[in-house]
Order: sequence, then C-alpha cells, then structure tokens
Amino acid sequence: MSRLWVKRVLKQIKLEIFKLSRRARSYLGFAAMLGLAGLVVLGLAQGPPQIGGASSQGFVTAGSFLNGGFAAWFMLRVTLLFFLPLFACVVTGDMISSESADGTLRTLLSKPVSRESVYCAKYIAAVIYTVALTIFMGITAYIIGAVFLGRGSLTTFQTGTIIGAQGIYIFPETEGIVRLAAAYIFAAFAILSVASIAFFISSFVSNSLGAIGSAMLTLIAFQIMGMFDFFKPISEYLFTAHMESWSGLFITNVPWEQIFKSACVLCAYSAGFFTLGLIVFARRDILS
Repeated sequence: MSRLWVKRVLKQIKLEIFKLSRRARSYLGFAAMLGLAGLVVLGLAQGPPQIGGASSQGFVTAGSFLNGGFAAWFMLRVTLLFFLPLFACVVTGDMISSESADGTLRTLLSKPVSRESVYCAKYIAAVIYTVALTIFMGITAYIIGAVFLGRGSLTTFQTGTIIGAQGIYIFPETEGIVRLAAAYIFAAFAILSVASIAFFISSFVSNSLGAIGSAMLTLIAFQIMGMFDFFKPISEYLFTAHMESWSGLFITNVPWEQIFKSACVLCAYSAGFFTLGLIVFARRDILS
C-alpha cells in the first residue's frame, strides 16, 4: 500500500463526507433520533415504562431512577433492532447506487482513480456516518433526559435479554456513563453489520430502495429465524443473535468473553460484506 494511494483515499474520503453533507437524507437519521429521544423522555416524564412485559412502577428508590442515564439506556434498547439500522441503511444503501443511477459514478471513475480507492473511501465514509449517528443518539438521549429528568445513578432492568440475566442493577452516575459509552460503541458495531449489507447491495444495483429494503429484509428474516428451534444450530452465526450482547455491560459481572465473541461476529459480517462488495465493484461494468 503506497503512500500515494493512501493520500488519494484520504482525499476521496473528504469528498465523500462532503457529498454526504449535501444530501438531505443524511440528516434524516439525526432528525429522527432527536425526535425519538424527545418522545422517550416525554414518555418517561409521565412515569416508568413497561419493560419485558412487566411494569417497573413498583420499584422504589430514594429518588427517581428516571434520569438522563436511564433515557440513554432505554433509547438504545428500543431502537437498536430496527430504527437505528433503518436510518443507517437509508444512507449507506444510497452511497453507490444513487451515483450509478444518475451517471456521476461513471464520471468519477473516468478520472485517474482506482475503483478500489473509490470503494474504500465510500465505505469509510459510511462507517463514519454510522458511528456518528449511533453516538449522536446516545448523547442526545442523555442530554435531553438530564435536562428534563435530571441526573443520577443508572438503573437498568434485565429481563428477557440475550445474556439471560434477570433483575435490577444500579450503578453510580460516573460508572453508569462509562457503561453507556461502552454500550453505544458496541451498538455501532451492531449497526455497521447491517449497514454493510446495504452498502454491499448498493455496489451492484442502481436503485437505493432495493439496497435498503434488502438489508432490512435480511435483518428481519434473521430475527424471525432466531425465534424458532429449527434454526437453533445456526443461530449463533446470525448477526442478529449478537446485536443485543451490549446488555451484558449492565450487569455486575460483565460477560466479557461473550461480548468479545459477539463483537467479533459482527465485525466479521461487516468485513465479509465489505470484501464481497469490493470484488463486485471492481469487476462491475459501469454503463451509465
């Protein structure tokens, strides 16, 4: 890997980020996360939510557990398996397909740049967007929650989660923030695994809706497969079986081995679809 190639990729990354900043759909996810955070905090202000089919109304502490930390934790719980992947795919599934449809991709590739550098730059921009969207949601939920609900210890309810833990866990405010930060970093890996599927499909189709829809269909199909014992032998290889491992960060004895394994599986999906997309993009005929 030459220094010149790296410089070209860095220059291309800046161009891709600039193009993202000029597209209205790039801001749709941020606006949606802001709106959802507001709805969550508004709902929490009226009382505790139903968690795992049971009410947390009867839980009593010296002061309310409904605060900014809880809002950020609850926000991740309710958005990770659909809303976050959807809005990430809306952008990543459009990055190549839209340019292929309007002819700008052919113009770009007519310049003295390699297809590999263009693809890598676009993917890195997609990674940056996905991470930014995920972290933005966490920060927004925490800040809005802290403003309207206050701050304090982080209380989490574990029931029906992938790690099998049950009960209520309370952490000091500082420790709670650290655990939330780790959870959102893990969530970024989870969302990227879905976004990478949309990006891969975008590399060989000219319709962004096809890329977005196919990625979301894969997500939902894997979730459905995980519900049946028939698919149990392969369930641990489905990325959806690992997306909620972040919940292990909110119990006393963190199952680091399982969390690391889940992170590796999610990264393997991202790397695998990145590689497949690179192969397809390098060999694809750009006719328009």
